[in-house]
Parts: sequence; C-alpha cells; structure tokens
Amino acid sequence: MRVRASVLLIPLILMLSFSISPVVGKEEAPDFTLVDIDGKLFTLSECPAKVVLIEFFATYCLFCKDALPTFRNLYSEYSRDELELISISPEGEGSLRNFAQQYNMEWIVASDLTGGISDAYLGLDARIPRTFLVANGTIHYNLLGWSVERGDPSNLRSRINSLLSGTVNGGNGDFDGDSDTGQTGPPYMLIAIIGGAVIILLVVGIVIASQLLGWSEQSRKHRSCKGEG
Repeated sequence: MRVRASVLLIPLILMLSFSISPVVGKEEAPDFTLVDIDGKLFTLSECPAKVVLIEFFATYCLFCKDALPTFRNLYSEYSRDELELISISPEGEGSLRNFAQQYNMEWIVASDLTGGISDAYLGLDARIPRTFLVANGTIHYNLLGWSVERGDPSNLRSRINSLLSGTVNGGNGDFDGDSDTGQTGPPYMLIAIIGGAVIILLVVGIVIASQLLGWSEQSRKHRSCKGEG
C-alpha cells in the first residue's frame, strides 16, 4: 500500500509543479471591454493605437498622483494612432469623474467595479500604481510603483518609441519589470511558496493516509488471526 501510494504521488507532484510554474517571456495582454466615465465604450483589441498604456490606480493613492504629470506629457506628445492611455480604478464613476477633471486627465478613465480587469492583469499582487505597455496584443512593459525621482517621462517615452519603431527585442517584443519596491510583474515568488506549501501538505496527507490504511489493515489481520485461534 505504501509503495503504491508513493508511485502515485510522483506524477501528482510533477503535475502540480508544472501548473504553478510562471510563464517567462512575452505575455499576452488580456482583452477587455469597458465604459469610460464619459459613457464611451472601449475594447482593447479594437484600439487603433499601436501602443496602449494601461494604468491601474486609485484616487487616494499618492504615488498614482505623482505619475499623472508624466502621463499628461506622454498623452500630449503622441497622436492617438500612436499611443492611447487608459486609467482604470475600482472606484465609482462619480468620484473618478471629479478626480479626472481636477487633475486634467484627458485620456480614457474608467471604473472596474467588478474587479475583473484588475484581476486579469494584477493577479494576486493588487498593489498600485501599476503600469503596462501593450502592443500587438502583448504586454511589453510592467511597472509596479512610482516615485517623484522617476517622474521624468523619458523612461516610458524610450520604450514607447521602441515599440512604435519595432526595435524592441528585434521587433518581437519583450517583457520587462521595473519597480521602486523591488517586486515586479506577477508575484512568482509568492506563487512558488504557496505551491510548495500545497505540495508539502499533499505529500504529508497522502503519507499519513497510507500509514493509517496500513495500520488498519494490519489491525484487521491481527484480529482475524486471534479469532481463528
């Protein structure tokens, strides 16, 4: 019984290990459709702009406010067939509309009350601000955090220009992470830790179950022998 349980355990561990392994490299941008604060419908895959900057923010987030001057500069520098900006927040349309007017956010601002879009992009790591650059349906840049020192738009501008010219990684695109906090992109370390804990618990559970079954079987045999005597 113990040998059989161990044999069955090996493919189970391998299957779980592969299921939690992160995909390294280019990452497909989840498509979505939303209605912005002006009542206009927007679908990512139908956007005519070559590059789309997607920002996840909140009106109470100080770092999100620090990023706004950079976004305003970028929005004014490029045409809409080159670059489109989308700011997405879990807050209601009323507060977002007032915030957008106060801070002169002329680009697309939308509410994600259900959290579906945020979940698709942020996953388990819901920290903001979070900025993505999307081109040809692929995420090419994933930035977590912001700071006043990095308020110069030259960093994002250089990446946008590379995408527009098709010179990013030989024109095939790449997936970058950058952060003030030292943690970027999907929380691979957290996923690995959780996955490892799950595997350990499964191993311990199966081993204990196999031992209990073995003890139970030995106990029944022992009682049977005593009964025959």
